Amino acid sequence: MKKDHIKWLDMYIENCQQLNKSEHTIKNYRADLLKFLTWYESHHRTNISKAKGETIGLYKDFLSKGGRVYSSLSGKEKFLGKFKETFLSLFKKRKNQSHPALPSRLLFEQSPLAVGSRRRHISAVKNFFEFLKQSHEDKGKIFSKNPVKSKIHAIKLKEMDVTPTKNLRREDWDKLEKMVIKPKERLIIYLLYWGGLRLSELSNLKVSDFDTKNKTLKFIRKGGYVHTLIVQKSHDIFYNLDYHLLQREVDSEFVFTNKQGKKVSTKTMYNLIMRLLVQAACRDGLTPHSFRKACATNLYIKHQDLLLVRDYLNHSDAKITQTYIDKATLHGVHREMGLTQ
Repeated sequence: MKKDHIKWLDMYIENCQQLNKSEHTIKNYRADLLKFLTWYESHHRTNISKAKGETIGLYKDFLSKGGRVYSSLSGKEKFLGKFKETFLSLFKKRKNQSHPALPSRLLFEQSPLAVGSRRRHISAVKNFFEFLKQSHEDKGKIFSKNPVKSKIHAIKLKEMDVTPTKNLRREDWDKLEKMVIKPKERLIIYLLYWGGLRLSELSNLKVSDFDTKNKTLKFIRKGGYVHTLIVQKSHDIFYNLDYHLLQREVDSEFVFTNKQGKKVSTKTMYNLIMRLLVQAACRDGLTPHSFRKACATNLYIKHQDLLLVRDYLNHSDAKITQTYIDKATLHGVHREMGLTQ
């Protein structure tokens, strides 16, 4: 990969770290941008400062349709290939045969991406170019414009492309709470159900994030924002936190760790939660995000305040929060209250 591309990518990742972006977010940014840079270099000899709107359009089509990305052979590889071909020709007569073109290396094969994944990729590229634009404002005309145009390259999210998250209904929660008895596991499900935490936020929690005096939780949210949460059911959460810390065998700054005392991975946490759902005989199709949807739905039913739910879940837009309110549960409550015909 070109030295400039590596340098600019490292600059951007360092900036993300300074902005307290989560480890999971930074990992996704790096993977998405490496894919874009690899694709770009396979199609262009210039660096990305020469990228235009048309370039982004072609990359958008590549993500949508999929395809293979090749790299031309290096000078050394070409020389060795030619040498081998010449050497073999000394022993074999090749009459009326044209010399085959030297092959290229297959770097990766891209399968067609779903709408949500394409949006994430294009968003990562847009933010990357915006960073380069701002960081080069006083250094000449390089990166004077962002080639990613919102109105041209936006990817619309259609209903048919969305698989809605299943809500963790009250009967599922009751079975789960009754089945789970270990303080660590109870702490996990309480933080998900009453705190509405995302999986990555849960995995990254530190002991210092918990304020036992004020019964609040101060931690880094998605996007790198520090959020102080006056969490529901704080007594149950802090009670199980204390017991979990007393019982665990290793000392660590992180709340949830592996046997070596290192922070537990999101994959490990995901598998643990899914195992608990199965053991409690909850409905099929539930995921860790189902807890967050239940938290939003229950909060809205209790307070009838969408903005309160938005702030509690730390959403940037109330329109996003609306999608978390389970309509079936809400209609059921309205029927019980006699608010529907």
